[in-house]
Amino acid sequence: MTLNETKIKSEETAGKITEYEKAAFALYAELGQKMLELITADSEYAPLADKIRETDGQLEELRRELSELEQSYKSQLTALTCFSCKMVNPEGSRFCEGCGAKLGEPPKEYCRACSTMNNPGQKFCGECGAKLEV
Repeated sequence: MTLNETKIKSEETAGKITEYEKAAFALYAELGQKMLELITADSEYAPLADKIRETDGQLEELRRELSELEQSYKSQLTALTCFSCKMVNPEGSRFCEGCGAKLGEPPKEYCRACSTMNNPGQKFCGECGAKLEV
């Protein structure tokens, strides 16, 4: 087996491992849910069931927080990315350091439907046919 073939096979195997790990995790989660339903009625396990529910609530809250942070990051990154040349500029920049275009405002040639830059004066996107702002 060549070096490249070994690398490809290694990546494929790593991908399969990840798939099986996800599948195993899902099965353990399903089993845990069924066990939680069974032990909830037993007063001996009620404190454990309550702790599991509390942890689930905290996890859900953290997932929401992460989602909000990711949205904020994407918005900030979009505001700093030049529509014309795609350069990501430093925070606080008002104009692109790569081409001088004003940041935060897509030029008229920018297609909002497919994100393609078109030539000045075009009325429709050359990539998807959407009407461009004029």
